[in-house]
Amino acid sequence: MLEIEGLSKDTVYNVMRELLYSFNYMWFQIEDWIKRRYPGDFESEELCRIHQELGSNEAKRLSTVLNIVGAGVDAMIELVKHSHWAVFENIEVEKLTEQSFRMRTTECSSQRAAKRWGIDYYDCTLWASLCRNGFFKEANQKVKIQRVFTPPETRPEGTPENVSCEWLISIED
Repeated sequence: MLEIEGLSKDTVYNVMRELLYSFNYMWFQIEDWIKRRYPGDFESEELCRIHQELGSNEAKRLSTVLNIVGAGVDAMIELVKHSHWAVFENIEVEKLTEQSFRMRTTECSSQRAAKRWGIDYYDCTLWASLCRNGFFKEANQKVKIQRVFTPPETRPEGTPENVSCEWLISIED
């Protein structure tokens, strides 16, 4: 096991960051492998459930480690600010009302990687939706996740060019 007590905080941070990036890279490689090898199973019920569980498990663990209590918008915003989205991406989170907020990814690393690999866009719509659903439903069962747009959809008018995707999260009464 990594003996973190003997390492500086900077070293622990750098090691953990690089491990996260390595796991994230492998996640995309595994997704691509599944698409090519088992195209009929890529959107299977089982794989969809796994993506939703990923989000749910992440929110549950973050709530515990960060001691985030409550099911309101402020608690969900705090969770997302510590999520894998915040680790891997540039995200903007804006509280709109006491019952809703907007989540944007800017200059998405997956979309940039797709371009480098000669692909027009990385289609993350299904997985992103399922993961967010699991994540936010763990925090509040009354949450509604609405996709504003994801690639290859056109950005709504007035949306900055660097915004890769946008989601509205609201608590339904």
